[in-house]
Amino acid sequence: MLRCPSCGVTVAGNKTSCPLCGGPLTGTPDPDSEIFPRIPKSRFTNQFILRLLGLIALAGSAICILINYALDSRIWWSLFVALGAGCLWAAAAIGISLRRDLMKNIAWQMLLIPTLSILWDWGTGWCGWSIDYVLPCVSGAALITMCLLARLLRLPLSSFASRLLLACLLGLVPAVLLACGALRVVIPSLICSALSIVALCALALFFGPMLRAELHRRLHL
Repeated sequence: MLRCPSCGVTVAGNKTSCPLCGGPLTGTPDPDSEIFPRIPKSRFTNQFILRLLGLIALAGSAICILINYALDSRIWWSLFVALGAGCLWAAAAIGISLRRDLMKNIAWQMLLIPTLSILWDWGTGWCGWSIDYVLPCVSGAALITMCLLARLLRLPLSSFASRLLLACLLGLVPAVLLACGALRVVIPSLICSALSIVALCALALFFGPMLRAELHRRLHL
């Protein structure tokens, strides 16, 4: 029988480390005493899928760069393809890694997509589409999606309060840009800001004490 010198407990089965402290075990393993069935590992793990997607992105980028060079084009459009593939891989990496925590997944996507869009807009000469359309649309969609998922999955507000508050605050950024005169298209930002204000008021009126307790627990305020 296996034994953990640190915990002083016996461990059944054929383990390599203590399930309590993770330390090394001493003694002779006894496979016949195993009480838990062996769970086969899935071949398509998160790491495998991310590496496969990374390989596809690199291969596609390399092919485009070779074609661009072979055609002797004055415009290096292949670099845009490579950067686009990198952005898609980053979004897919977050989506796959956090697929079991939908609210956290949405929160990260809500931060990543507008940030990448602003960088693309700035790198291509700044037309303003990133703050006119992408930022308010993504923020508003994230806020609505969180509310719908919470309703459908019957999630307690305490489990995603900080993510919902983040979505509301990000939804107010278009209002700040609108007040500064930085926007040329105002309708998406007005809708997003209105949704965020309504959501913040609802949180403050109906879930104020619980929200403060949750923020205090997570942020140590």
